[in-house]
Amino acid sequence: MEDFFVLVDKDLKKLELAIDKLITTKISFIKEIVSYIIKSGGKRVRPVLVTLSSKLCGYKGEKHIPFAAIIEFIHTATLLHDDVVDNAKTRRGFSTVNTVWGNEPSVLVGDFLYSKSFELMSQEGNPEILKTISRATTSLSEGEILEIIKTADIKTTEEEYFEVIGNKTAVLFSAACEIGAILGKVTTTQRNALKNFGYKLGIAFQLRDDILDYTSYDEVLGKRVGTDLKEKKVTLPLIHALQSASEKETSIVAKILKKQIISQKDFDRVSKFIETHDGIIYTSSATKKYLQDAKKHLNIFPSSRYKEGLLSLADYMLKREK
Repeated sequence: MEDFFVLVDKDLKKLELAIDKLITTKISFIKEIVSYIIKSGGKRVRPVLVTLSSKLCGYKGEKHIPFAAIIEFIHTATLLHDDVVDNAKTRRGFSTVNTVWGNEPSVLVGDFLYSKSFELMSQEGNPEILKTISRATTSLSEGEILEIIKTADIKTTEEEYFEVIGNKTAVLFSAACEIGAILGKVTTTQRNALKNFGYKLGIAFQLRDDILDYTSYDEVLGKRVGTDLKEKKVTLPLIHALQSASEKETSIVAKILKKQIISQKDFDRVSKFIETHDGIIYTSSATKKYLQDAKKHLNIFPSSRYKEGLLSLADYMLKREK
């Protein structure tokens, strides 16, 4: 199976140039912050999806490059806002923007990136793509708010959790793939297939993130392991463990989540609890299922190197370490 990064290498180089060109502003401070966060080691998975999807659908032009940049700008805006809400100190092994420059610049530059994205979309003049991204950004905001509502809530259900990550993560993956379908002018059936592929891939991506937060190491992940617990996020490994927990165990977890500062000892205790109740095994199984389901949506497309690239990207989701 062909490596997806090899397939899009030239396009990613064009993307980096486009990012520099498209962030037009007279305020150098904005460019400094945008450059700092966008170039701090991101995986560019969403732009890769725009590129591979458009090529899978037979698109031969260059419009996928600015739209890939727009998707990355929106993703970056959500990171800036997330880090302020979560009071995060590091991301991808670097200090967060809010740590270096403060909360106010972080929020306002996130707002700038959202505004710039819609300005660029209006210039590109594709109403279908504008609708797709508008829907996605609305869902992103809803996902963020839902996550805040469910903070430290040990009664969070799987259904509620999947609603959060569906809005917060999967919709942008879905939009990235749908942009490729729109550019390629494929049938409605093919467009929906790519849209669903992206959505399920995004769910799997977030599930893998949730696993890594309990199992990975700082130097691999680029952030402190246990960040989700520190931020009192109740993710699937913990939700599943709580379903079969004793009253005493549930009470202990609830007390830890109510603490103002969660210690390493607390994290170790919750990690052991999750391991005892197969929370990681269960979440890994769910990740595999979502990836298998995602791949099935590509069956409608004929064999091509770009289809293989998307399948390879799905396999990468299961084994990525950061």
